[in-house]
Amino acid sequence: MLRAYLVAWFQILGRSRRGQDLLYVDGFAGPGEYLNYATGSPLAALSAAEEALALTASQWVAGKIHCAFIEADDDRYKHLAHKIESTQHGRNIETHCYHDEFTSGLRKVLADVPRPFTAQHPLFVFIDPFGATGVPFSTVKQLLASPCSEVLLNLDADGIGRIFHAGERAAHEENLNAIFDGDDWRTLLDTNDPSPVLHRKLLQLYKAKLRSVPKVKYVFAFEMRTSAYALNYYLVFASQHPLGLEKMKEAMRRIDQSGDYCFSDARVVQSSLFRFDDPKQHSLDLYNQFRGKKATYDELRDHALNESPFPNPKSMLRDLEVQRNLIEEVKTKDPRRRKGTFNEEKLMYVKFR
Repeated sequence: MLRAYLVAWFQILGRSRRGQDLLYVDGFAGPGEYLNYATGSPLAALSAAEEALALTASQWVAGKIHCAFIEADDDRYKHLAHKIESTQHGRNIETHCYHDEFTSGLRKVLADVPRPFTAQHPLFVFIDPFGATGVPFSTVKQLLASPCSEVLLNLDADGIGRIFHAGERAAHEENLNAIFDGDDWRTLLDTNDPSPVLHRKLLQLYKAKLRSVPKVKYVFAFEMRTSAYALNYYLVFASQHPLGLEKMKEAMRRIDQSGDYCFSDARVVQSSLFRFDDPKQHSLDLYNQFRGKKATYDELRDHALNESPFPNPKSMLRDLEVQRNLIEEVKTKDPRRRKGTFNEEKLMYVKFR
């Protein structure tokens, strides 16, 4: 999934960011390969960079692709450094390996590749910790300060829940305050909550924190479950730009076909499995959001991105207009518009019954 997204990310920015370097950071890089999976995230990122450069060819106008890998464990780092060193890559790709903790490693990346942190050069950070701690929200907040930065984070809600239940034995106040950048969790969490409800409360709080970061409008969480329907983890994506979330959902849709994971919209009260090709599950949510109102395409798109599995609202709008008759008017600049079609470039507004 990560590789599929990065291929798109590198291509889009490589064609549009003239002279600007692109930076990918893997915050908990691991050894680079595993006994049960030969390609860890560092190798997937390098492979994605190579493919993107090959696909764009002469259209590439950006500078170099920098791939930075941070790993604290001695054995994992040694294996990773060897894999990176022995992996061939083009002259337009530079690698940086750091034997360090996540936060202090980021400071070293900043010293070596400063522009993505201090200017509007693109930055993508994959944060996949081995457990619930080690990722203070204050650091995530800093990473998302640039309009060209995005974060994909593995949120270990089960691990955070265990810290909450363990109380002082797990230094829960210190750890939870760092994870959520404050003590909002005190009024939200209840020791009597069953685990599924507790996990989703933790997720909703984290998403709210991400949306509190200035200009971060696009936040979505995929509840990743195994084929046996056991919660594996939450993958949380955050960006200031709608195209980032559109492409992330496209990458998710690709691996949805494998059957390895079930996806859920991870609501607080209950999780609801969804299919990427079934708008009926979510079209009424869209309708209830705008019932009796007029909405522009951008408003509808933002709702679809943040509150549904879809990259745009078109399939849900089609269901509401054709199947449910819940759309009163579609104002468009296209005099030949067919019912159930919604061209974002010509759509002025949609009025709901």
